[in-house]
Amino acid sequence: MTIITVSRVLGSGGEAVARQVAAQMGYRFVAKTTIEKVLQQYGLVRLDELYQTATSMWARLDIANLELVSMLDKVILGVAKLDNTVILGRGGYAALSGYADVLNVRIQAPVAVRVQRVMESEGLDSAASAEKRVAESDKARDMFIRGYYGADFNAARQFNLVLDSSVIPADTAVAWIKAAAQLLAHRSPEGMPTTQEIAVDPVLADAINQVLTADF
Repeated sequence: MTIITVSRVLGSGGEAVARQVAAQMGYRFVAKTTIEKVLQQYGLVRLDELYQTATSMWARLDIANLELVSMLDKVILGVAKLDNTVILGRGGYAALSGYADVLNVRIQAPVAVRVQRVMESEGLDSAASAEKRVAESDKARDMFIRGYYGADFNAARQFNLVLDSSVIPADTAVAWIKAAAQLLAHRSPEGMPTTQEIAVDPVLADAINQVLTADF
């Protein structure tokens, strides 16, 4: 029984890999839309706006923003308590750092490869436009993780498995992640906490259950 977090960069193909892992393992797939629904159910609707404007957000850390991102943490922890889930993005690996039953995966690729993929996927004619999209996305993710968690978004040490999608085909990446999750499931916690020990507010737990039941 494991939780898998998948952190990815724009143009890495990480979302497709994460979805395949969830489908093949019979796990829930939880990403931006599901988390936003839980936040909306709980009365919070501004998280994505803050995430996308991370530079200005962290230039003015205020109580409201900290409370909002703290609630994101609580949602991720609440989802993790349910077990057998793939969590895509939203700083899941940072929120769940230190748990024995969480496999943290990063999927990345060289910038040139990502730019080409973004041009193709978004129908952009200009490499400059795609480069700007990639750079802005990288900056927003880094500022979010650095500002709230005090971590470096690009530090490999935060992950159990780092995959370069320009070298590792998607099918191989899926197989490796599944194998790593199965190995983790049989590892002794060795004094580390597990997600089953997470305490979740009953109201939030109910909101999570309602959204996941509707989505899955």
